[in-house]
Amino acid sequence: MSGVMIWLWDDANRVWVRAPAVVVVKRMDGTGQVIAGAHKLFWVSMNPSAANSVLELTDAIAALGAVVFDMYHATRDHMHMVLNPPMPFTTGIYLETFTSFTSVMFGYV
Repeated sequence: MSGVMIWLWDDANRVWVRAPAVVVVKRMDGTGQVIAGAHKLFWVSMNPSAANSVLELTDAIAALGAVVFDMYHATRDHMHMVLNPPMPFTTGIYLETFTSFTSVMFGYV
């Protein structure tokens, strides 16, 4: 990963923060997949395969952790969410529930 840093606006705290200019992109396509370790999640891009899709993430490396991010989508439209400020994970980004999706992409550092 590049050591280049940029300034990003943290909308929740109303301050400028330094952030990596390059994020890692990871595609997941099933329940139980994990990005282990401490990370900050910058964006999520979801590709539903049907309406009424459900996505849940936990801060864990195994099942049954507390859900820290969930999303229900009533239509089959693609959705891209930028998280500002980035969502911190201390243990790992674990894909707990993955219903009616083709894939989900994560942008994290």
